Amino acid sequence: MNEEFVDLRRGHLNSESFWPSFTDIMMVVVIIFLLTSILLMVKNRELFDQLRNSLAAEQQAEKIILNTSQENTTLEEQLAQAQNEISMLRMQLLQASEQTNQLNVELEDKDKQIVIVLTDNEQLKNSIQKNESQIMHLNSQLSAMQDDLTQLNIDIEQKQDALEQERQKIIIITQERDTQSRKMAALEDDFGSLKVKYDKLIKPARTARGKYVVSVNFERIRGKERIRFKDAEDKNYTVVTKKQLHRKLTRLKKKYPKKLYIKIVIPKESGLTYNEAWTFMKNTLNKYDYYYNE
Repeated sequence: MNEEFVDLRRGHLNSESFWPSFTDIMMVVVIIFLLTSILLMVKNRELFDQLRNSLAAEQQAEKIILNTSQENTTLEEQLAQAQNEISMLRMQLLQASEQTNQLNVELEDKDKQIVIVLTDNEQLKNSIQKNESQIMHLNSQLSAMQDDLTQLNIDIEQKQDALEQERQKIIIITQERDTQSRKMAALEDDFGSLKVKYDKLIKPARTARGKYVVSVNFERIRGKERIRFKDAEDKNYTVVTKKQLHRKLTRLKKKYPKKLYIKIVIPKESGLTYNEAWTFMKNTLNKYDYYYNE
């Protein structure tokens, strides 16, 4: 045991063995101090990084909460605007669909005429072939049947003229069909242009921002018109008659003369024609909506 531990008491040490042992002890103390300092520095560094990340995360969360609150304030207004635009577009689609159906009927009539002309043309071709066979047969009897051949040539020329006339008719009908097709394409282009102009014209002018918004749903079910009304404070639609609708809108117009925004909703499968939907929307908006009464 005496060989493993050195007795540092004064009586047991001489000057030669004391200082090396003391130096070793101090060295161990310094090393422990340095290691402890390094560990504390590393730990403080980690705590500082965690604190900085927490502050950054808190700032990011505040930004997200602010942006979310701003988006929620305008969501209802954007929804009302979008539904109104959809209703206008659906009415335009109804008009375009009716015009397209009319053009299709005209094209079907033209196709029938073409079929008739082609049938006549085929008959004329068969007749010409028959006459040509007769000409070949009569050539052997040319000297005896010169008069008949002359008359037959006249008949052939008449048939050829008739065939040429029928060909001209076919060309004219084909041109008319191409014209109708171009009109249909132009109508579709005009519809696209109208939609763009509508978006540019309506969006900045009429808005539900800061307005008292009510909704009117108009459709035809089993041949009967159905009107549903939803006030700004209501959660669901209520079925009303036209008189009840006008009474409600008249009361709201008096209460909110410059803030009454009427959202006309035309369902996708409304069962209405374009004229019915447009007349209802135009009359309602012109009479009660703030935008059309300014």
